[in-house]
Amino acid sequence: MFKQSIFSVINRRVAIVIFDALFVFWLYNALELKMMVDLYIISIAIIFPLVFTITSAYNKRQESLAHFSLIRTKIIELSNIFSAVKEIPSAKKKTFNQLLLKTHKEVHITLSNSSKETNKYILRRRSKEIYDFVINNIEHLSEIEKNRSFVVKNEIFSKIELLTALESHGTPISLRNYCLVFIYLFPWIYTPSLIQDTESLSQDYSVYMAITFSVFISFILMALFNVQNFIENPFDQKGLDDIKLKEFEIEESELGGL
Repeated sequence: MFKQSIFSVINRRVAIVIFDALFVFWLYNALELKMMVDLYIISIAIIFPLVFTITSAYNKRQESLAHFSLIRTKIIELSNIFSAVKEIPSAKKKTFNQLLLKTHKEVHITLSNSSKETNKYILRRRSKEIYDFVINNIEHLSEIEKNRSFVVKNEIFSKIELLTALESHGTPISLRNYCLVFIYLFPWIYTPSLIQDTESLSQDYSVYMAITFSVFISFILMALFNVQNFIENPFDQKGLDDIKLKEFEIEESELGGL
């Protein structure tokens, strides 16, 4: 797992930025171009936006975990409400349980396959089907059961809507593209300062030190960008830190008895 996590952040973008850093160093060294660049400018221009995007993606993942947990709990609760009503036939209860299981499964399918827009509208139709079931059996429910059924049903689908919104509207794309552009520009901005700084430290190894620092910093920045890219969509089951949807599945045996 550790080896897999290390290599997961290494991709074509990392190779490009390393080549970029090496080329820029060769060019500036050949031109003997040296200048001082304030590190605070680099921090504001690159580090701060990059940290913001990673934090935003992480918070999205954590918020989604809370929504998944609540949806799972509330679906079981809604099933239990109707299973406790003796006047409702077992066949209807079974049909209702199947509807709840189907709805829960479609939530996972919709989020893990973001290209299937139709699934989102299917989920909204499921909300109407559950509402119709409650209305059709409302005469069997007490006032408390009736109110609780509508409250739980609304909680389930409000969380589903929040999850689909989180999946569709992540960290601003413009901000992520801004970070990517500045990571590629970093060697062009900071390499002259690295050359000057390393020469003041060591005349003998200044070239090797400057190359090492330039490549290393460029690699770290791009690796962080790749980490953000992986956790940006915690539903697609492609990243190591994606939400494990299987852990939120509901077995039929967990629903209310007939």
